[in-house]
Amino acid sequence: MPDFRHGLTALTLLVQCLAISSACAETQPVPGSAAFVAEDPALKAMIGRPVPAMSWQTLDGQMLDMSGLTRKGPVYLKLWATYCIPCRAQMPGFEALYQRYKSRMSVVAVDIGFGEKREKIAAFVRKTGLTMPVVVDDGRLSDWLNIRATPLHVLIDRDGRLAYLGHQDGSALEAALERIASAPRRAKDLQSADVTRIQPLEVGAGVPDVKLTDAAGSETTLRPAGTGRAQVVIFSAPWCESYLATMDPPTARHCARTRELAQKLMPRSGIEWTVIGARLWTEPGDMAAFRTLFGPGFRVLLDRDNLAFSRFGVRQIPAIALIKKDGHLAKILDGSRPDLATELQNFSVQNH
Repeated sequence: MPDFRHGLTALTLLVQCLAISSACAETQPVPGSAAFVAEDPALKAMIGRPVPAMSWQTLDGQMLDMSGLTRKGPVYLKLWATYCIPCRAQMPGFEALYQRYKSRMSVVAVDIGFGEKREKIAAFVRKTGLTMPVVVDDGRLSDWLNIRATPLHVLIDRDGRLAYLGHQDGSALEAALERIASAPRRAKDLQSADVTRIQPLEVGAGVPDVKLTDAAGSETTLRPAGTGRAQVVIFSAPWCESYLATMDPPTARHCARTRELAQKLMPRSGIEWTVIGARLWTEPGDMAAFRTLFGPGFRVLLDRDNLAFSRFGVRQIPAIALIKKDGHLAKILDGSRPDLATELQNFSVQNH
């Protein structure tokens, strides 16, 4: 079974596995075994945890409350993204499972909301004919699950606790659905995990020390120690220009354009330039090539725990944070804006 804990390499393996389903089926864990709860060992530790009490608005304007859903019975959440190839491949099967189990449990499609826009999600749902409730995560559920790849199937039992997590559909998932749909409630009172959304930094706020990982795998901080210089922080991903060139060409072009502008301005700017890669679909081994892509002069870091993306409120890539010499946030720029070159040039001149 491929290791799905990490990035694009793992995503490629998953695509290959989906394409040769018979080979994948041979490695499916046996129901009832320790391996059955998840093909990803990193997910296994989550089993048994009470789920967060959170609410979402569906694409059609209805409110869904997790506490209310768990009081009714089991819940099946599928986390996905419109640009995720394995997610797309699984959608017909997901719709079939919804039709099969909608009378026995609540089924919700949860778009992870990273690099997404609501209208794009709605268009995808219409095109693929999904009929279950569809919601968009604001980052809290993804962070609580420490999600590193999609698709992710999350099954919650009648006691409101995680009972199964896995990336693949097929026999293991279907056996888990049947098991959880049939299991009685044992708990007298349902508990909920406490999940509080991290409030994004406001313009003018001091930038905190955020722990990140450099391309060599060593821990470091967002702000270089002892620096008194202004800083440009680019939020992107190692797979933005490559994988998204096919799945989301406009975003891939924005990432390339942002990189090219940075490479042009950095040598004579006199300020710090930092690139932060998203943890989604990113292995530590992907970071060396990412650093090479930007070239000398850039600090290229991995946001392994999604701390920087959360603190700056970044849900779209590319994005750019401008930090003044005194360590306070000056501005956050959308990498798709047409005047990006002017904004970066002006900041460089003013903060040289």
